Amino acid sequence: SSGGNANYNALWVTANKRFSQGLQFNASYTWSKSLDYTSLNSQGTILQDSTNPRGDYGVSDYDARNRFVINGIYDLPFKTNRLVSGWQLGTIFQVQTGNPVNIVNPSTTINGIGNTVRPDLLGPVPTNRTVLPSGNIQYFPSAACNSATPGCLFLLVNRFGNMRRDTVIGPGFQNLDFSIIKKTKITERLTHEFRAEAFDLFNHPNFGQPNRSASTAVGNTFGQITNTRFATGDSGSARQLQFAMKFIF
Repeated sequence: SSGGNANYNALWVTANKRFSQGLQFNASYTWSKSLDYTSLNSQGTILQDSTNPRGDYGVSDYDARNRFVINGIYDLPFKTNRLVSGWQLGTIFQVQTGNPVNIVNPSTTINGIGNTVRPDLLGPVPTNRTVLPSGNIQYFPSAACNSATPGCLFLLVNRFGNMRRDTVIGPGFQNLDFSIIKKTKITERLTHEFRAEAFDLFNHPNFGQPNRSASTAVGNTFGQITNTRFATGDSGSARQLQFAMKFIF
């Protein structure tokens, strides 16, 4: 964080089971709230009104109110022969709530810099995940207007709007990784190891942030999600499988 002041409060709970009877795991839950004036100025994010920094005080852009992670390893108890012995299962599961979305007015006439001033908020902003014919996800209504009309949520005014920074919370994240390992002792000194690993095992879609630039233009993508949280190919973007084999001597 930078500018003004920032504060972070959190509750952290953890549970650990040391390796015994073939099982070990670690679990942790964090409830937190981070507040500041501006979080991402290194990426070009600035105050909407430099004469009123307090007007931008709100939850941090990276705030995630709830996060839970558990990882574990289990050695299967079968020991009768080389075929059934040496199997190990492992998993990492994580889930967290979304990060804030700072809705902005794209106009450059108010402070000279587009996408830094917020509109007036005319009502509560519902969130949903409606699949559009284009394949995009409509996360919240693209109900922007230039004059107050029924059904409008975001009024684009030629001044600093009254909508608080980071009012809307974006989509959350969840991911399950899973592995199977088979270790086979061939001789006293030589061991064979086979690994099969799945990242995002259930192929759960983790969405990126919606378009935050309010617009009244026909065909605009305001409020729409057009990408996944991570680039395709990164862990957490889609199911990925990998296999490995090695000899240890």
